[in-house]
Amino acid sequence: MATSLLLHVDADSFFASVILRHRPELVDRPMAAIAHVFIASANYPARLRGVRGGMQVHEAQHLCPELVMIETPRDEVEEVSDALFDIFRDSARAVEPGSMEEAFLDIGTTDIQVAVDAAQSLRRRVASELGISISVGIGRTKLMAKLASRAAKPDGLHVIDDAEAAELRISLPISDIWGIGAQTVERLRLIEVAHLADLDRISPEELRRVCGAGMAHRLDRIRAGTDDATLNPVETRSSLSSEGTISGYNRPDWTPSELMEACITRVCGRASKADLAAGGLTVALRFDGGDAPVILKHRMPSATSDPRAWLPDMLRLLAAAQQPGLIAVKATLTALVPPERVQQTLF
Repeated sequence: MATSLLLHVDADSFFASVILRHRPELVDRPMAAIAHVFIASANYPARLRGVRGGMQVHEAQHLCPELVMIETPRDEVEEVSDALFDIFRDSARAVEPGSMEEAFLDIGTTDIQVAVDAAQSLRRRVASELGISISVGIGRTKLMAKLASRAAKPDGLHVIDDAEAAELRISLPISDIWGIGAQTVERLRLIEVAHLADLDRISPEELRRVCGAGMAHRLDRIRAGTDDATLNPVETRSSLSSEGTISGYNRPDWTPSELMEACITRVCGRASKADLAAGGLTVALRFDGGDAPVILKHRMPSATSDPRAWLPDMLRLLAAAQQPGLIAVKATLTALVPPERVQQTLF
């Protein structure tokens, strides 16, 4: 059993919620944040109409003709994400990021009431300081904490105690387990494994044959209640990213160089605000119909967060790698260090 209860914290409809801070008249209307031709995030009135993140805009409009669509404000979203994680780190002894709007937190208690009080305090602080809502799940393992946060949505708190956890380790559908893909679910269905209790009828050898040694081991641990309860905290930021798309909703398309410049300028601004400098920059270019992004990399002899230092070389690399159909750019600063650790070049 874990020595500490874990919190899984997840911002509700994150991209849409950031927009709604300035558009309160849309809170009760179906709305979505748009990235390129896809739904980045939909609020709950839109979700009730079937609109989901990742859906194409034309599908969403067919389901919900009155859907209000707003271009995702990338700079504001990234700024709120940074502030959210500052609150996480201020509220817990260890934080393991899951994405830009969710994380596992270890607050150092085995007492459920203490954990509940801490979670409620965290929810109030995020609402007050950032103007968005979060849902918090509490459990003794990562899986149970994440299942609890799902149950808490939207804007709620849920605890999976030992009794509920024991029941879930029997009745939980395999498809509801975090991190198990559709292909694995289908392979298990073919051997009549649909719920965790069904694993008891399957030999270890057959389970490994069907879903591989790593997944078989994980499923065995989940069924036994010995699954992962240890956080892998990020003590210091080693990278920062910013991304954007060529096309947006209700705005002119950008040229590839304009998009790259916007992403690099934005991520450098975040690094500077965090008092960090970067030794490397990686840019991923995603093209329409491409199987994998084209990766451009550049390193500096002396770490910097000044976009003017990065842009000339990166724009030259972009020109050499250019091909029709660029959709999106993601710029990632790497090897981040505080300014006092930057080694200055001699000349």
